[in-house]
Amino acid sequence: VGVTDNFFELGGDSILSIQLVSRARALKSLGVSFKLRDLIRKPTIAELVGTVSEAGSPKAGPSPILALNRQMPGQPPLVCVHAGFGTVFDYEPLARRLEGRRGVLAIQSRMLLDPAWRDRSLEEMARDYVDLLRERQPQGPYHLLGWSLGGTLAALMAAELERRGETVRRLALLDPFVPSPKNGEQGSEPGLDDWRDDLAGFLSVMLPGAPVVRPQDEREAVDAIRSVVSQSLDAPRIRTAEGLGVAMGVDELTQAFLTARHLKRLSAAQPACLPVAAAAQGWWIAGRDADRLRLEAQLGGSAMPWRTLRCDHFEAPRDEGFLAEMLEEILAGGAGSPAARPDTTTTNLADAAE
Repeated sequence: VGVTDNFFELGGDSILSIQLVSRARALKSLGVSFKLRDLIRKPTIAELVGTVSEAGSPKAGPSPILALNRQMPGQPPLVCVHAGFGTVFDYEPLARRLEGRRGVLAIQSRMLLDPAWRDRSLEEMARDYVDLLRERQPQGPYHLLGWSLGGTLAALMAAELERRGETVRRLALLDPFVPSPKNGEQGSEPGLDDWRDDLAGFLSVMLPGAPVVRPQDEREAVDAIRSVVSQSLDAPRIRTAEGLGVAMGVDELTQAFLTARHLKRLSAAQPACLPVAAAAQGWWIAGRDADRLRLEAQLGGSAMPWRTLRCDHFEAPRDEGFLAEMLEEILAGGAGSPAARPDTTTTNLADAAE
């Protein structure tokens, strides 16, 4: 491994990231200190120790585009878009399957990398991500994949790419968030869940087995969030499983939660996806037939080839059926799967409900 080799392109993933950052803590006496956010921003040894200058102007922030495996010259990459937490490590299982076959790029939330950044709408984010993507890949065809909120953003990116005259060869949507037409109506105020409930769910993912002290104060204040995060981070965990939060400090975890809450607000304000010419394909968990039909209508009305996954929403990016079908399709060079036909296991809404 050379000092300019990219940690993630070499096969670094979320678990290895945790191990690397944890081991680096022993080097503080030698002047080496970095956090997970630093590793994502500067994924080479040379950048981490400051021997390579930052690319671009001093005012330019770090790029939110991260390579999850080795890129394949001459082949357009599969571009994966972050979900509601803003992170992209959920796409690692697919990136590992595609190693040596297709490069995988992932777009993470700018707000994770730059606390001063604040997105104003999902459509603005999609335009920003298209600008960033075209710096890496100036021309199509483009291949997009989005899970959860990433599905909504991928669809909006496809619409923006087509508006600019580009071709979207693949628009793969993995149990995507579907905006509601009621969002954004005059006089409507999209509601959010209690921030304390959201924080408990967030920490259960980032710090599995850690206790969460629920504040009595209902006000959503940064100091209150940081206090809960600090107590959960310092407390002994019930299970031995380690989430990404182990490699993150209090400030990073707090910023990650603030990012997730802001993305949730933007999602609640988005009225619909935009029509696209690209043929979308979908993988859905059971019970979301109404959402699927509403999304088909938003994207232009054409029936979407789809499959039902036998897992829950958070397991979808690691579902063996999804991973196998994506690998098979990409190796075959197609863009219209799953199997280029609607789900044969559920022939109508009544069967799907059963």
